[in-house]
Amino acid sequence: MTAFLSAASRALTFAVFLPAALALALLRAAKYAGAGFLLGLLAAGLWHVFSSVIIDHGVFRWGAGIGTALGALFGLTASLLESFRPPPALTAYGSARWATSQERAALALARGTQPDGLLVGREPSGKRRLLAYDGHAHLLTIAPTRSGKGVGTVLPNLLLARRSVLCIDPKGENARISARARRRFGPVHVLDPFGVSGQPSARYDPLAVLDPASLDLAEDAATLADALVHDAPGQAGDAHWNEEAKALIAGLLLHTLTTQPPERRRLAALRDALTLPPARFQALLADMAASTAAGGLVARAANRQLGKSDREAAGVLSSAQRHTHFLDGPRITAAMDGADFRLEDLRRGVASVFLVLPPDRLDTYARWLRLLVAQAIQHLARAAQALAPQANPLPSGAAGTAPGPGSRSPVLFLLDEFAALGRLDPVERAMGLMAGLGIQLWPILQDLHQLRATYGQRAGTFLSNAGLVQLASPADLETASWLSHTLGSGTVAYETASSSTSSSAFLSGGQVSETEGTSTHLAARPLLTPDEAMRLRPDLQVLLRPGHRPILATKLRHYEDKEFSGLFDT
Repeated sequence: MTAFLSAASRALTFAVFLPAALALALLRAAKYAGAGFLLGLLAAGLWHVFSSVIIDHGVFRWGAGIGTALGALFGLTASLLESFRPPPALTAYGSARWATSQERAALALARGTQPDGLLVGREPSGKRRLLAYDGHAHLLTIAPTRSGKGVGTVLPNLLLARRSVLCIDPKGENARISARARRRFGPVHVLDPFGVSGQPSARYDPLAVLDPASLDLAEDAATLADALVHDAPGQAGDAHWNEEAKALIAGLLLHTLTTQPPERRRLAALRDALTLPPARFQALLADMAASTAAGGLVARAANRQLGKSDREAAGVLSSAQRHTHFLDGPRITAAMDGADFRLEDLRRGVASVFLVLPPDRLDTYARWLRLLVAQAIQHLARAAQALAPQANPLPSGAAGTAPGPGSRSPVLFLLDEFAALGRLDPVERAMGLMAGLGIQLWPILQDLHQLRATYGQRAGTFLSNAGLVQLASPADLETASWLSHTLGSGTVAYETASSSTSSSAFLSGGQVSETEGTSTHLAARPLLTPDEAMRLRPDLQVLLRPGHRPILATKLRHYEDKEFSGLFDT
C-alpha cells in the first residue's frame, strides 16, 4: 500500500501538477510564479531524498510521495495566483484615476450615524453611504444655475448640521424649508426685509451693536465703511473718490456712535447726515473738527474733508451718497431699526442666521449683505480669540485635518450667490487664514469666471485653501478646462495593426510575400476631457481634496433621500 501511494503521488506530481505549473508560468512570463513553483518543487525533492534515500523506512517513503505532491501543489497554487493577478497600472504618461471605495472611506459615514462634518454627496455605488467632510478648512462649490446646489448642498447641511450657521438665502427657500429643523439646535434669526421666506423677520443694524467705548471702534467703523463702498465688476468708480468716500463715511459713523444716544445709533443716521443741506453739512463738519472723540479720529476725518477744494469735496460727498443710496429703502430701514441678536451669539452657542434677499434685488441691496457678512467675520474672529484656548483649539496641519477631541465646530458661512457680495477683504483674509478664525467659509459660485472677475489674481486663494472643492457639470469652457487640467491624465495602451506586401522576380515566375503585425503604444489621456466634464450626468459631481484622489460622487436630494425624511417643510 505504501509503495502504491508513493508511486501514485509521484505520477500525479509529474504528470499533472508539474506540466500545469510550467505552462502557467510560461504563459504569464511570471517570474514570481516560476519562483514559487521551483521553491515548492525543491522543497518536495529535498524531502523525497531525505525520506526515501537517507532513511529507508516505509513510513518515510509514504511521506515522500505525499510531500512531493504537496510541494508541487504549492508551486501550482503560486502559479495560479500570479496568473490571475491584474497587470501593473500604467503610469508612464500620468497616473490620474478616480478614488476607489477604500479611498473614499475617509469621507463615508456608517449607516445610521449622524454626521459630525459637512455633507458633500453620496457614494455612487456599493453601500452608497453619505460622504461628509469633517475637516476645519473651508469648502468651495462651483456649479451652474439649476444644478441642485440648494437641494444637494445647502439644505442637507442646514437640516443635519449641529453647529452655528450664517446662510445667504437668495429666495428665502432655505429658511422656509429648514427653519423648523434648525430650531432643534438653537435660536433661528431670519433677516428678511422683503418678506419672501414666510418667516417672521428679525432686526439687525450693524451700528447698533457697536460699543462707543471699545478700543476697536475705529476698526469697526472702517470695516463698515469698506463694506458700504462697493462697485460691481465693470462698474468700478475712480479709486480716489472711493477711498475718500470711505474716510468720510468712517468719520461720520464714529461721530454718530460717540454723540448719539443708543436709539439713534443707526445706519439711517449716516444717510441723514450725508443728505443734509450744504450749509448744515458744513456745520456738521465743523462740529466734528472740534471733537476729541475716538482718539481724535472724528476730527481728522472732518479736517480731511474740509481741507479739499470745493470741487473735490463735492465729488467725495457725491460718491459717499451714491454708495449709501440703498439706505433710503423703507424695507431695509425697518429691518435695521435695532438689533434683536448679536452676531457673537453664533459663537457662544448653536444659532442660525438667514440673510434673505431676492435675486432681483441683489444688485441694489448687495451692500446690505456685505455689511452683515463683513461684520460677522470680524466679530466672530474676536470672539474665537477671546475664548479659552482649550475651548477652541486652532487646528494645525494641512487643509482637511480633522479637529482634535473636544474642539468646537467652527461657525459655518453658507455663502450662496457669493459673487453678489463683490470683493470683501475680510472674506479673502479669512479664506487665507483657514479655520484659525473659528469660522468655516463655504462660497457657492456658478463658475470660475465669477471668482476671477471679483478677486482677480487672488482667486487662487480660494482654490488653494479649500479643503474640499465640489463641482457639478460646468456650463462654461473655462471651468470645464480647469477641472480637466486639475484632474490630470492617466496612461492608456492602444494597439496598431500594420501589413506589408513584397514581390520579387525569379526567371519567368515571381514570389509575393505578405507580413502582418501589431504594436502596442502608450499615450496620455485626460481623466475627464472638457467636453466630458460639460456632459457629466446630472446626478453626478466631482469632489476634489488636496493630496487625495478625486471622487466621482452622487449628488444629494433632500426631498428624495431618506436621511432627511420628516425634517423639512415645503
